[in-house]
Amino acid sequence: MSIKFSPIAEARKAELGAQFSAHRLDLDALTGFSAPIMGFDHFRASGPTFAPHPHAGFSAVSYLFEDSTGGLRNRDSLGHDLVIEPGAMVWTQAAHGVVHDEHPAVNGEEVHGLQLFVNLSRSHKNLPPRMIHASADQVPTVVTGQGARVRILTGCFNEIEGPIAPVEPFTFLDVTLSASFTYSVPNGQNVLIYVLSGALTLSALSEQRSLTAHQAIAARSLSRSEDVHLVPDQDAHVLILSGFDPQEPVAVYGPFIMNDQPGLQAAYSRYVEGKMGKLPPL
Repeated sequence: MSIKFSPIAEARKAELGAQFSAHRLDLDALTGFSAPIMGFDHFRASGPTFAPHPHAGFSAVSYLFEDSTGGLRNRDSLGHDLVIEPGAMVWTQAAHGVVHDEHPAVNGEEVHGLQLFVNLSRSHKNLPPRMIHASADQVPTVVTGQGARVRILTGCFNEIEGPIAPVEPFTFLDVTLSASFTYSVPNGQNVLIYVLSGALTLSALSEQRSLTAHQAIAARSLSRSEDVHLVPDQDAHVLILSGFDPQEPVAVYGPFIMNDQPGLQAAYSRYVEGKMGKLPPL
């Protein structure tokens, strides 16, 4: 068998005050198959929640679903200040370190989106930070012969490249299913499949699983590319995320993801010394 599945994991709802709630995915339940993903929040926000804060050693990704009522204002210590509109993405490759914040562009307008933390390998953790933005109209959309609608944010699908190119290969597809759909997991990569709404049956080789809204499963391609088939039991909205596991030690402290304690200490020191830049509160 050239593909192996994790157990099914639940994204359980958590609330942080009256203005922010998220279905937070339990990545530990995916038994290591979710790497390089280190954080996954399917969120709704209607007002400011987080003060300016640092990140280092990974990429912080913010994607707004097309049905989001409002936009998300994104600021960082690199000098960017923009509004992420519904259907758009900002990929903040924090690496050596950056300070940023995000909040609804219009207070009271609900923002519906995904925040994703994607780990960087040791060789890229100290690159200069970089922000990559793709507006909704820059995201290519493919409709397959079976009727699936696929938005390609990063990576490649049907030989069409997404507009965002991270330093390490990563595929991010937003897929609406009304009929069967096949995704080929690249050799050596992990794939995470999350059901936003609806329900589906997933199969590969002799393995079969059923998933409903706010559930996820991960799989690893062991020796060659392998097809995973998704058949919706009703119309389904699905995210497909695929990347390489760095297979390196991981050390986490708050907003920093490094390889060891000295790396964490160095990142923290850069932050308190102002070397990640400054971002004044609004």
